Amino acid sequence: MNRFKKYFSFLFLALLLFSCSAHKKTAYKEHIPPPQPESQIQDSAEYHPQTQSSNQRKIIVQNAIKSLGVPYKWGGQSPKTGFDCSGLIVYTHKKADIVIPRTAKAQFNNGNIVSKKNLRVADLVFFKNPKGKKVFHVGIYIGEGIFVHAPGKGRQVTYGYLNNPHFKKNYIGSRNYL
Repeated sequence: MNRFKKYFSFLFLALLLFSCSAHKKTAYKEHIPPPQPESQIQDSAEYHPQTQSSNQRKIIVQNAIKSLGVPYKWGGQSPKTGFDCSGLIVYTHKKADIVIPRTAKAQFNNGNIVSKKNLRVADLVFFKNPKGKKVFHVGIYIGEGIFVHAPGKGRQVTYGYLNNPHFKKNYIGSRNYL
C-alpha cells in the first residue's frame, strides 16, 4: 500500500510539473487589461450612439487601444516611430478625421470643456506637472476610470487610471473635440 501511494504521488507531481512547464510565458505588455469588445463600448453608459461623433469616438478609442505597447518617443506621432502623449492624441483623432492641435497645452486650451463626472469614451484627460501648474500630460479616456496614454521616456503606450494617486492629484480637466 505504501508503495502504491508513492507511485501515485510521483505521478501526480510529474503531471503537475509538466502542466506548469507547458504554459507559455506571457510578455509583460500582455498583462494589461484587455481592450473592451466593440459591443461593450457601444453598450456602455459612456457611449451614446446618436450622432456621427459616436463613430468618431469609437475610432479614436480603437486606435488608442491598438497603440498599446508602442514605445514613447518625444515628438512622436506614429506607431512606426513612437508617440509622445500629445502625438498619440493627434494620431488617434486624425484617424477619425479630426484635426487637433499638436501640444497638450494647446489641446487643453482649445477643446470643449467636459466635467469629470460627464466623461465619455474618447474624451481627453489632462494632468499638470507635479512641480507646477502647467499642462503637462494628456490621455484618451476609454471608460470606467481608465485612459490610454504615452507615459514618458523609456516606457510604452499603456493604460492609466484616474483613481491612481498620482493622476488623481494632478488631474486638471477634460476636453473633447467632438
